[in-house]
Amino acid sequence: MSTKVNRIALNHKPKSIALANVQKYFPKVERVEDSDTPLQVEVTKADSNSSAVRNKEGCAMAVACKRKMKADGVLVARSVAYIIKGTTATRYQIPMSVQKEIVSFDREAGFAPGTYQLVPESPANRFGEKREYGPGGKLSGKPVRFQHRTTGIRTALGSDVEIE
Repeated sequence: MSTKVNRIALNHKPKSIALANVQKYFPKVERVEDSDTPLQVEVTKADSNSSAVRNKEGCAMAVACKRKMKADGVLVARSVAYIIKGTTATRYQIPMSVQKEIVSFDREAGFAPGTYQLVPESPANRFGEKREYGPGGKLSGKPVRFQHRTTGIRTALGSDVEIE
């Protein structure tokens, strides 16, 4: 019986982390792809007023993206956005200008109305790119830098911690 279980485990293809994270919110999504072109989105005062702070699906940027793309759903995390249409989620990178507005919005200081641009992932971070690991399993031989964690904003996609 254990042989059968092992055979199933070996034949089972692991899901990508991105797909698993999106499926937590949108279980019908079957694949995640990278965007090829930038996306300009106009965030209005109405988007900001009708949105929920610290909410990946209901923030001002998510509401504006859903309206513009006529999408089934949108997830906006701190550094990545997924636009869901049918069973496909398209991934966009969130530039620093939008990240700052997200922090402002999550701290209940509002999301400034205006036109923002979501961009495709950089070539090195696109799905399917292989990364060269150095000694100790690090991406490069450089020591790990100190990282400050911004608090009082939405959690990262894939995090088990949810802020209320």
